[in-house]
Amino acid sequence: MRFIAVSLLCLITLVPILAQDSVDVTFRYTIAGKTGVSLVGEFNGWNNALWPMTNIGSNTYTRTARLRIGGNPSPVIPGAWQYKFYYSGASPWPNDPLDHHINQGDNGNSYIITKDPTIYQLLPNQNNPVVNTSFPTITANIFPKVGSTVDTSSLAVSIDGTLYPGLGTQYNFTTSQFAYTPLTPLANGSHTVILHAGTNADTVTFTTHGGYVQIQNEFPFTTWKNTWLLNGLVQDTSITTAKIVRNTIDTFSVSVSNGLFSSQIPLVEGINNLIAEVDSFGVIKTSSPVTFTRKVNHSPWAVISLQDTSGEVTLTAGQSTDPDSGQTATLTFQWGVDPTNPSAVSGVSGATTTQVTFSKPAVPGEYYFSLIATYSAGNKDTTRNYIIVNSDLTIIAPTTAFNPDWAQKGRIYFLFPKAASSAGTLNAAAQKLQYIKDMGFNVVWLTPIMKNAFPIDNNDGPGYNIVDFYTVAPEYGTDQDFKNFMIQAHAIGLKVILDITPNHSSSFHPWSVDAHTYNTNSPYWNWYEHAEITSNTNGLGDCLDGDGFNYYCGFSTQLLNLNWKDVDLRTEMINMFKYWVQQYGVDGFRFDVYWGPHRRYGEQYMGQPVRAALKHIKPDVLLLGEDDGTGGGTQVIYADNSVAGINGGLDAAYDFSLYHNQIENFGFSHSAIQSLQSGIDNGGYYPGEHSLYMRFMEDQDEDRIVYFYSNQFAINATTTFMRTMPMASVLFTIPGIPTLWNGQEVGMGYGITASTHARDRSVINWGYQGKTLLTPHYQRLANIRAQFPAFTQHKKDTNHDGQVTSADVSDFVGISDTNSIMYAFSRPWTDQNGLTVVNFSGSTQTALLNFLSGGGLKFTGGIQPGTSYYLNNLYTNTSQQILGSDLSALAIQLPPYGTGIYTLSTTRDSVTILNPVSGVLEKSTTTIPREFSLEQNYPNPFNPSTAIRFDVPKRSNVTLKVFDVIGREVATLVSGEHEPGTYSISWNANNLPSGVYFYRLVSESGSAVRKMLFMK
Repeated sequence: MRFIAVSLLCLITLVPILAQDSVDVTFRYTIAGKTGVSLVGEFNGWNNALWPMTNIGSNTYTRTARLRIGGNPSPVIPGAWQYKFYYSGASPWPNDPLDHHINQGDNGNSYIITKDPTIYQLLPNQNNPVVNTSFPTITANIFPKVGSTVDTSSLAVSIDGTLYPGLGTQYNFTTSQFAYTPLTPLANGSHTVILHAGTNADTVTFTTHGGYVQIQNEFPFTTWKNTWLLNGLVQDTSITTAKIVRNTIDTFSVSVSNGLFSSQIPLVEGINNLIAEVDSFGVIKTSSPVTFTRKVNHSPWAVISLQDTSGEVTLTAGQSTDPDSGQTATLTFQWGVDPTNPSAVSGVSGATTTQVTFSKPAVPGEYYFSLIATYSAGNKDTTRNYIIVNSDLTIIAPTTAFNPDWAQKGRIYFLFPKAASSAGTLNAAAQKLQYIKDMGFNVVWLTPIMKNAFPIDNNDGPGYNIVDFYTVAPEYGTDQDFKNFMIQAHAIGLKVILDITPNHSSSFHPWSVDAHTYNTNSPYWNWYEHAEITSNTNGLGDCLDGDGFNYYCGFSTQLLNLNWKDVDLRTEMINMFKYWVQQYGVDGFRFDVYWGPHRRYGEQYMGQPVRAALKHIKPDVLLLGEDDGTGGGTQVIYADNSVAGINGGLDAAYDFSLYHNQIENFGFSHSAIQSLQSGIDNGGYYPGEHSLYMRFMEDQDEDRIVYFYSNQFAINATTTFMRTMPMASVLFTIPGIPTLWNGQEVGMGYGITASTHARDRSVINWGYQGKTLLTPHYQRLANIRAQFPAFTQHKKDTNHDGQVTSADVSDFVGISDTNSIMYAFSRPWTDQNGLTVVNFSGSTQTALLNFLSGGGLKFTGGIQPGTSYYLNNLYTNTSQQILGSDLSALAIQLPPYGTGIYTLSTTRDSVTILNPVSGVLEKSTTTIPREFSLEQNYPNPFNPSTAIRFDVPKRSNVTLKVFDVIGREVATLVSGEHEPGTYSISWNANNLPSGVYFYRLVSESGSAVRKMLFMK
């Protein structure tokens, strides 16, 4: 995430005051120890030297300005003039601390609404809202139109809805000041005041803390803390002791110094009504009460455990617990089964026993189960978990350290809705989902969609300045639009991960506004970091704003660092993450600036509790963090590693090293290729078998790769596009998760020289000149990775020593060859080994590869010299037979910047590709399918017809049926014996209602279920 602060002020052409009604406004600003103080604004072209102010004493500066009534003729705010003050060296220029009219959308400029009369600096107001008296004096400057006077008969004040008219005597014609003190005391708490003057009115809010003794904390508030820091004051500064009374019973003595006290007060569960008492010369005086509610967890924690016995699997809830003493034994249970499991599981759904047992599934895959644990008082907890049935039908019970199969096989398409179309909405972005699916991707990563301080745009505001973590930004659409987006994505088999900012909130977020306003009296004060933590800031620096809020200097004062040590903040953020999972079904998160809280606090305060909470409700969630995922020491951020018993929180993290060192400025030389080999293999170091690297050539924070290459090598468009292709081929076939930034596949960025975000965030021209070369290239790469497990495998702890090292089976082997400008590596996989060869040269090259000396190939029984194997070029869908003896000197010739991606296999292999434009299926007709498979229907969503394709590898009985969401069969499409082959059938759903449907294919080779969406 990169944030670039906008310029301080919008320069607006000086607007002359015409012969129209005007008002003379005397501006005032108090500041000590500054020189060169002046008034600047729209009325003088923002010229900080044009209107100097006069020091009238007491460090107060004034300047009278004649302003047009009705405001700036070219208004940013209709009816108003924007302004600020200036003094020598001011940065940023300060706004008016006494004026509550602030335009947060334009650099925090103050503004004055000019009417007849004009109301200026109505006090007290929300800028400094706390008034330590029950009798606050309400003041304002009221300036009449030039040539007239204020009609004092119209002056009135409304306090909390009660009107007090006839206040003309409270106006001083000489000073132009109005001052009124209520005759009856205002109750402690928040108040709204409206000043009426002629046809004009102004409204402010403030809080009163009146009385001899006061508790100044804002309330009411709900907390998970067991103590609360209570702040207060006593008007008699000679008093040294006060008592805090809780719920009229419990008392706590606190020290008072110079009329102030501050003390941590214990809270009981539920309501805590607190008052302060002092003894004033034998008279007990008490404060107004404040109220806090303390929450305590009484909900059980459901746990699903596995016991694998011969031929059977037993799930048990016996490790479930309840936080209340003696209640664990009283828990009751209810089991559920996911209807989309690879095959049916009987005897589990609806069961209420502590244990459930079922026959071991005969179809490999992930099987999901749910468990509801209920305490006798009615508190419940629901969890989901799964078991993995391997191809050899052995069973694995995943821990929270595991990543789901779809993540291990992930191909991420990074989508920025503002770039996807000129409309820039979620509804428009949803129109790209089928295209993304057809391109071969299975995961959509969405930039942040939450409401921001300013409208999300294609420049400096891509969505990371969040003011509401729960609401879709209006410029993207509605919450329902996002629900529809998720429904459409899931219906065609796409997962969606949501970008979000656990490191910071906007300074304009209500939490921050409240904390800035009330400081330590705000319940949100501790939700933010207030200390400078100078280590590990990625070179951005550590800063504090004027009120002591921590932020990274290289970002902006608008992005304030959250304090994950605070239990209330932590609970709120975790609940927010759960909200997006439970309400919208998001499949994971990309955590922006994950390194921030990780380096400030460690994994025990964010990574671990967030993962535990999310995996509890969605065990197959994917958690990707913006942090270094490669290099020694990075293992601490991954869930399958721990330091001092604390596991990390992530499934996947960035390979920044590979990007910056081997991709961004790749030298296309022998030494560069050697460095690339080491970078891919992470120097031979693997954090763990469930620690995934996210690998990329472009993202939202970096200039596009074609821009770098065209700049670096000064080459034409075609050559630039071609030069990026071999690196992309490497990225999509090495270990880790490859990511494509939207528009990368059409070459966006070439020829754009603007020093803005036009290169990386501008609206994409989907017909851009790189499309012809790059789109089919990326489509084929993604589909190859999707269809051949050699390229998605990850090194495993095969010797079970608790570490993944060179002693374990390799998933990546660099192949030596005699050509220093070509690069080759194998992805060993039994009987279907992967092989990638690329040419980084601008001329045709040949590599001579030796697989009999460290090539890493795996065949049942080893490589046999006299045995024929298939060399299948998946990039061109061509095959040739070679003898085992040929593998000692295998010659691969590639054109300039060419790619060869192969399987060295015992079978003839090819790739299936569905064209994203025409939807024509490309499939080899000369081979028998190697594996049983059920493809996603096309089109999807559909109306009213769709096609379903499937592969049957051997002669068997086949059924294909359609079910509605509650499991009722609505159609039988196939039933009977079928020869090996690829089949397609069309289904018309015109007689059924719109909605989600499931179709299940069953044969002797296995079963599979997919989801589809019918939209009339």
